[in-house]
Amino acid sequence: MKNKGKLLVFMFTVIFLSSLVTLPAMKVKADSSEPIAYSSGLTLYSPVNTTYSSNVIECNGTFNDPRDFESSLNYSIDGNYQGSLPWTLNQNSINNPVAYTLDWSFQLPQLPKGSHQLSIGIEIDLFNSADTIINRTTWVNTVYFMISSSPSHAPSVITVNEQVLIIAAIAVLIALCIGLLRFRKHQKTRPNLNQD
Repeated sequence: MKNKGKLLVFMFTVIFLSSLVTLPAMKVKADSSEPIAYSSGLTLYSPVNTTYSSNVIECNGTFNDPRDFESSLNYSIDGNYQGSLPWTLNQNSINNPVAYTLDWSFQLPQLPKGSHQLSIGIEIDLFNSADTIINRTTWVNTVYFMISSSPSHAPSVITVNEQVLIIAAIAVLIALCIGLLRFRKHQKTRPNLNQD
């Protein structure tokens, strides 16, 4: 009964201590609560119209790209052209008969304290069978945001693989401790064969 009590205390202690371990977020995200959905099919998760306390800001968004059209997406910061958005095709949208979903997530260049704007330009072209543009639609979606602090370094982020390794290490440690307690209990209950 003593060993069961010790085992319960040990398990409670391990569970309590492991609950104190707080793993950071898996991804750096901007301080935003609500995404901005534009009529163009663009949804911007960050940055949004808010004030950030860090100049390390992630640009996260999606775009519903109509099938049978050719689309291009680019962006500028404070009126300075940055290039094409580094998007990837969301594999879950391949069978969608209406539109593909394009996703992106990348860190914006570190910006100084003050007000800023991010503009995302979208151009959608429809071609005929002779590869002539018969319809072109363009949008420029802009978000305004502020940075209230001086430049900072990018926060360190624990990746999913590192989180899994930490949890696995804790589980192995718990299993080893339980095995050691069982071994000690077995040693105490086993008769001593070396008595003369």
